[in-house]
Amino acid sequence: MTVATKGGRLDLVRGGAAQEFTVTLRNGNTQAYGHLRLAFQMEILLDRTPANERPPSDGFVLERWENGAGVWRSAELRIANDAMPPQLYEGGAPLARDAVRTDRYRLRAGSAGPVGSTPLMVALINTDAPENASLGEARPAYFSLPHTTRRD
Repeated sequence: MTVATKGGRLDLVRGGAAQEFTVTLRNGNTQAYGHLRLAFQMEILLDRTPANERPPSDGFVLERWENGAGVWRSAELRIANDAMPPQLYEGGAPLARDAVRTDRYRLRAGSAGPVGSTPLMVALINTDAPENASLGEARPAYFSLPHTTRRD
């Protein structure tokens, strides 16, 4: 799995334009996967705003480009300081042996919310992995994309 964006990092401005990035999955010739799911997470950015006044997802919006429909659709972005176990994820799409798939995403920082730096963590989850699977089997790939959000 590779995650790429212009400049190698996400630099966002609160209330500004979204920044695009791509996620490319390259499967080898060892096995086909029945259900692979991308999971996106950022840690909580600290600020003085009371928790009950913070916008949902700290004001971040993640979207995925749907080629067939020609539109951006909302994608799940988890904001948390802990890791969600791979066994709790469901769904996903198949990836055949020797297949390559590239998906486009974009991240935007709404006008309200905290500023600072925390990476966008992208995990590839094999939702067909058995409950007692090793981390490498349940999460065959992981990438951490540097990210900073600031006010203009």
